[in-house]
Amino acid sequence: MSPEGCSFEITHTDLAGRIGRLSVNGRTVTTPALMPVVNPNLLSLPGALTPAEMRSDMGFEMIITNSYIIRKGKELKDRALSMGLHDLLDFDGVIMTDSGTFQSYVYGSGDREVEVDPLEIVEFQRDIGSDIGTILDRFTPPDVGYEDALAYLNTTMERAGASVPHKGEMELAIPVQGGVHMDLRTRSGAAVRELGAAYAPIGGVVPLLESYSYARLVDVIVAAKKGLGPAMPAHLFGAGHPMVLPLASALGCDLFDSASYAKFAADGRYMTQDRTLHIEDMEELPCPCPVCSRNDAKDLRSMSGSLRTAAISRHNLWVLGSIMASIRTAIREGTLWELVERSGATNPSMASAVRKLSDHTDYIEREAPRSTRRFMCVSDHSLDRPEFTRTANDLAERIPPAQKAFTHFIREPGASHRPHVEGSARAVHVAGGAVAVITPLGAIPYAVWEMYPFSQLVISEVDSLPPAMRSLYDSAMSSLGPDVCDLDEADIVNAAGREEFDRFKAALMTRMQFGSYEGRGADDILFGGSPDRIELVRSRRTGKLRNVKLPSRGGEHVLSLRAQDGLFSLKWKGAQLLHASTGGGYMRVIVEDGTGEFNAKGYNVFNKFVLDADPGIRAGDEVLVVDREDGLYAVGKAVVGAAAMIDAKAGIAVKVREGRDKALPDEAS
Repeated sequence: MSPEGCSFEITHTDLAGRIGRLSVNGRTVTTPALMPVVNPNLLSLPGALTPAEMRSDMGFEMIITNSYIIRKGKELKDRALSMGLHDLLDFDGVIMTDSGTFQSYVYGSGDREVEVDPLEIVEFQRDIGSDIGTILDRFTPPDVGYEDALAYLNTTMERAGASVPHKGEMELAIPVQGGVHMDLRTRSGAAVRELGAAYAPIGGVVPLLESYSYARLVDVIVAAKKGLGPAMPAHLFGAGHPMVLPLASALGCDLFDSASYAKFAADGRYMTQDRTLHIEDMEELPCPCPVCSRNDAKDLRSMSGSLRTAAISRHNLWVLGSIMASIRTAIREGTLWELVERSGATNPSMASAVRKLSDHTDYIEREAPRSTRRFMCVSDHSLDRPEFTRTANDLAERIPPAQKAFTHFIREPGASHRPHVEGSARAVHVAGGAVAVITPLGAIPYAVWEMYPFSQLVISEVDSLPPAMRSLYDSAMSSLGPDVCDLDEADIVNAAGREEFDRFKAALMTRMQFGSYEGRGADDILFGGSPDRIELVRSRRTGKLRNVKLPSRGGEHVLSLRAQDGLFSLKWKGAQLLHASTGGGYMRVIVEDGTGEFNAKGYNVFNKFVLDADPGIRAGDEVLVVDREDGLYAVGKAVVGAAAMIDAKAGIAVKVREGRDKALPDEAS
């Protein structure tokens, strides 16, 4: 299947969630996005919410409708074929069509209940001008045993293969099936990917949603995503409840469809951000949307049936649109975990799903960016954040046993809510000359405490910590021993001397961020084995470290410190030193022959030109751009992780900071 008509570009990431640009037939959708389900038979009702209104007044860029319903009614079918789907629905955004699979599941035990051939329904979707059509897959509910689920999956893939030649210019959605058998879900996702699909719904999940089996839903999504890979847009079929959207987005779902806004409205149910209320029981409308700002609860109750349904539908869709905007904002800010935690506090089943994330830490960590600006730990669920697992591993693997004073620093909860403010944190001196302050990560090297995630961590006062965090705090304190006294930053610096301390600090930060190659730390590679050989440039205003230079090499500028997360940006000279003393895949993004010359001039690296990448690369990491022969062309910052940049066919892989032919002046950072 050729994906030229459909492309997906990832621009921001947080956890496994991402903001993307889905382009189909010249139309673009910003994801994560929700598609309102449109029933064309209901558009003529009094006050009906129309697709044009969804587009112009509410900002929805994509809708979904059912081709089986359109084809079943002769008049509607004829109009669709003569006018085309976009004119029929009066919608100039992206339109996706479903095939009738769900009707087969709801109304009968098999495909006999849907009076259409699998190939005919694909051809009909093509002929009416659907942007994304869907094959007639075999719905697999959760109670189906393994052998039947496997047989249904094989049927789905057989139909998919047979449908491809009939799709024309339309993009074809091939659902991932497999029931609750996780190996089949992964196998299905891989098969969809191998077939060359550019768009994949995760199907068969409505029964899980209806039964509030959200923890099982987490397993299903992760299993499907492992098969699909990180580059393909994933659509969670039938997921339109407000509680589900943040969690599913955090796991990497990009699109959702919802008929809930209309179904709930028909039953008099009024959506809020985390639950639904019945309009008959409401005295006030807690929402500033156009519907609620012009009416009160009594007004809605007094409306006639179809008008009331239409009004509440508008409100419900405004709420869903607001939730999607909140999710996109959280991804940009790096606060998606906090949003998921808040959704987990609304319902016991959702709380179980949030706890379930701990079973998939490795998956989330591979997709999560290296840093955000700051984050908050508000419950023991926060300990499952990918930062904690990643950083614990880095501390164990990258920091050598302490050989001198001032190597351990544990931050005390509540000491400071501002990053990089050393004087406001409590330091305690313990036997042997170590320095410590408390965090949920336990003891950390003092010299790296300004790096993400240590000083960006915001937690409560000690007495208010959640139980598991308090246990970690108490354990860390007890490990310090009896010989403890308070110190402040001046005490620490005066004991070693500012210059010596800052040089040691820069070296340990370098090793913590860039690791080592064949047993040799990045600090050793860059600084020749001695921090005494480096020159530190500090901010004139704050006195804090900003740049690292090498006097022994003519004052070459190798590193600049990023104030927002305490990590280094790698300069061209630093990239040359790391490149010259390392090999293999270390920090490397390998690009196609001929494209590196453009990167050398300062142009960004695009995913479609990436051949391979160090599997340890995460979004936000510093990387070396090289060719097949390991020639160094540029240094920059990864936009997506290694797997995504290898897999994706659109979007930027690396934002080039400096190239071989266009290095920035030393004063730029």
